Amino acid sequence: MSRIKLVSLSIGLILLVVFTQTSCGGNASDEPYTLIAAGDIAQCDIAAPKDTNAYKTASLVERLLVQSGNKAAVLTLGDNVYYTGMLQEYQGCYEATWGKFKSRTWATPGNHDYGVANAVGYFDYFGARAGPNRTGIYKQALGNWSLFALNSNVAADAGSGQMAWLKSEVVANSGCKLAAWHFPVVSSSARGNNATMQAVWAELATKKVDIVLQGHEHQYERFAPMQSDGTVDTTNGIRSFVVGTGGAALYDFAATKPFSEAQIKNFGVLVLKLYASRYEWSFQTIDGAVLDSGGANCKI
Repeated sequence: MSRIKLVSLSIGLILLVVFTQTSCGGNASDEPYTLIAAGDIAQCDIAAPKDTNAYKTASLVERLLVQSGNKAAVLTLGDNVYYTGMLQEYQGCYEATWGKFKSRTWATPGNHDYGVANAVGYFDYFGARAGPNRTGIYKQALGNWSLFALNSNVAADAGSGQMAWLKSEVVANSGCKLAAWHFPVVSSSARGNNATMQAVWAELATKKVDIVLQGHEHQYERFAPMQSDGTVDTTNGIRSFVVGTGGAALYDFAATKPFSEAQIKNFGVLVLKLYASRYEWSFQTIDGAVLDSGGANCKI
């Protein structure tokens, strides 16, 4: 918004000054949407909720939400509670940690959430925050970005219903895009790569998706933009983050995969600043340290 002020000068002239107001001195139209993400979260079998690392990461998320204001959300990357995803575990462990910001959370399921048939505890707990129809597959706007929340616990091959949904939804969306699910396609963990979502990755790459977020491995890893076979592709590849650092016991790394650009064994969360045509990332620990950061333009 602009305003005009008349300033009287000593020589009797009037100077017309036009002020342009912007929020906090910047361009309000370029304010980012903040997404805070991690998976493998609430594990209360050996300690009370307030004494767990999930409680510590939840405190970090709360601080980040306050700093980010209303244009912010939380994204879980599966294995939200241990060990079987029963509703009682959600009510007793997740609720006391990350549950305090459930109304600002979008969820994806992991294999531990499917410890009970059809992940009934997961879907009962999260309700609409896990998407419609109890499939774990949905689209959500995050500012100017589109999130495609997918389910690596169900069929995802070329002939699957999930793939058909993805093709119809992604092709209809322009702008910057990110996708999220649980099992990482490429990882430097001891368990290594997982081919479950490889066909999905290939489809996303053709539709110019910018970022894929995954959990499952209890560590943080960032890869250069790559294709589904793990080969680098700075033009059409997707930047991959594995963020299984939400609170469950951490894992060691094994042999580092090609094009892995950061490997961190620490509890914390990934913070994405999503602008209209670019993004910035940072991995922030429960101790307040930023151990990885950077930025890139979208492929639009």
